[in-house]
Amino acid sequence: MREVHLISVGRSLLDTFTKKRELFGDHLRPVITKHQPQNILADLGTSTDGVNGRLTAWFGEGGHLPEKPASLIAAVEARLWPATVCAEMETFTRVTRRNSVADDNELVVLLATDTVAGLVSGLWTAVGIADGEHHRIRYVAEPASITPAPGVALVRVPYLDASNERGFITAMSGLGALGHALLPTSGGQPVNFRLHLSGGFKAAIPYLIGLAEGLRSFPPSQVADVEAYVLHDTSDNVIQLPLRTLYPDAIRNELAGFAPDGSRKGLPAERSMDGYAYTADLVGRTARLTPFGAGLRTLLGIPAEAIGRG
Repeated sequence: MREVHLISVGRSLLDTFTKKRELFGDHLRPVITKHQPQNILADLGTSTDGVNGRLTAWFGEGGHLPEKPASLIAAVEARLWPATVCAEMETFTRVTRRNSVADDNELVVLLATDTVAGLVSGLWTAVGIADGEHHRIRYVAEPASITPAPGVALVRVPYLDASNERGFITAMSGLGALGHALLPTSGGQPVNFRLHLSGGFKAAIPYLIGLAEGLRSFPPSQVADVEAYVLHDTSDNVIQLPLRTLYPDAIRNELAGFAPDGSRKGLPAERSMDGYAYTADLVGRTARLTPFGAGLRTLLGIPAEAIGRG
């Protein structure tokens, strides 16, 4: 049985590098001060495309990590970092209940916001979870391109920083595509999914919970178990979030008939997901997908249709 961890990543580790270095302890604090890991991609300025291209060259398929960043990764001694340096690492280690970080037989997926700070923070979180072994890290520029191979995968989610609904729908469709890509093929081992939601873009958390609930809708032959966790802000406790089980046939029927732009002419016969996966106009008898609905359709492989069904 395969184990996949999905971790939403924010900029908390960058803040620790710059504002809370005492969390590294007496030995590592001067190391972080000296090497300033937060500046690893500073030469690219505010160019998200530049950071994406650099990470692809370093950690993508056929990528090669040059001597300078490899030396920096070695210098900051990530194998000695306490898990408490960021919420993402602390939640992961508390849920897995082990001192070591990523196991060789599991896949840890870090979901980074589509921003320079998010990608840089995601890179260093990947380094921490890989115990500084950068050869275990890969970079995935598009969520749908992920493969289920073990290791630590830093995944850029395009438009996750979106300030408009259309961009956010694209981001949520990307998360659905990622979940779909991680499902086992016919005859493959079922998967346990663990979602760690203490970090990252807070507006995405309800949709990530929705992704978890969508994954729970698959049969046990594909998805053995799904759990989601957050770290309580004021204590050491990890809270397991309640998740519903959705029924895939009912979802497919209700979410069929939406056009590529997310619109639908005519209302579904059953509207159990109205206000959640789509919003319905009862007067005009039309409907429009929400960002979560777009992601759920992608996860379940529901095709878009040119003309909605009434």
